[in-house]
Amino acid sequence: MTRCKTRNVKRMIFRALSVQTFISFGAFYLGVTIYFATLDELLPQDYESPWGDVAVTSIMATIVLIPAAIVGRRLAEDIVSALPPIAAATHSIAAGDYSVRVTAPPNSFEETYALTADINAMAERLEELQVDLKYWNSAIAHEFRTSATVLLGNLRGLSTGVIEPSPELFARMIPYVNFLTSMANDLEKLDFSRAHKLDLNIKEIDLAVEAETLTASTEHDLVPASIKIKRQFDRAVCLADPERIQQLLRLLLDNCRRYAPGSTVTVQTYEDEDWAVMVCADTGPGLSAAVRDRASDRNWRGRDSPQRVPEGRGLGLAIVKTIVNAHHGELSIDTDCGRGFKVTILLPKHASGVERV
Repeated sequence: MTRCKTRNVKRMIFRALSVQTFISFGAFYLGVTIYFATLDELLPQDYESPWGDVAVTSIMATIVLIPAAIVGRRLAEDIVSALPPIAAATHSIAAGDYSVRVTAPPNSFEETYALTADINAMAERLEELQVDLKYWNSAIAHEFRTSATVLLGNLRGLSTGVIEPSPELFARMIPYVNFLTSMANDLEKLDFSRAHKLDLNIKEIDLAVEAETLTASTEHDLVPASIKIKRQFDRAVCLADPERIQQLLRLLLDNCRRYAPGSTVTVQTYEDEDWAVMVCADTGPGLSAAVRDRASDRNWRGRDSPQRVPEGRGLGLAIVKTIVNAHHGELSIDTDCGRGFKVTILLPKHASGVERV
């Protein structure tokens, strides 16, 4: 808000009281002087009534208070003029409407401008947190749904005899159960003040080990989508949260299952100078270069995605991007219609601002 001149309420009160006092004393002194100077002319020489002096003095004092009352009322009006819009805004915020903003009346005091700016900043921050909280609720539900679908499919197969129980099957199911436990922990910690944060358990890990573990546990679940995994794992040591790394790779593979069935998915890990790199590339239909930059936006889906994958929510790549950003990494997408979809993730070998466990 641009304003040429502002007033300070403390200075205004001091000036108003000073002017009020000066006017009152000046008027009273002038009235008393005039009264006693003309007393002899207005009254008989033998007039001696103290009540008359008291009455006249009281009248002059009352008259003197009139300008004081005018000055005080004007000052009070200036001070309280901003209270109705501020009260209305705070009531709306308390009711859950964080989009409301308050504007200070023209020629308000500095304190009024400062107060309205603080209220607007608070409302804006609450609005951002509300969006983040809604996003994380959707993200956690998305992750729960993915793992629960896999577990439910296996359990149904076991119950009908289509799938034979085996140690390998249970070994593949355990990571999904562990992941559900991790999501439950995230949900337990999720509140309004932490809606924009992602808890990390930072350790020194090798992306090749995490990628091998995750692909081994999920490869069988990609068979119904006719997806083949091609592994190219080289050492890629960095500081990261192993569960989050497996989570983002699981999301990328699930994205391939949904949008690139029948393709070959290449998963790579390697080191490039100060970066540990993970690549997930499929040979599916890809996206046009025009919408490539929007692929990782929250709730964004391609034009034909609702018809091809009606159960999608447009959250997978957004969650991947959030995890990468939490690790101070970089995410890039290379895609074009007809030549596949490639996601490259760069994680710093020596991350700054994270605590190693």
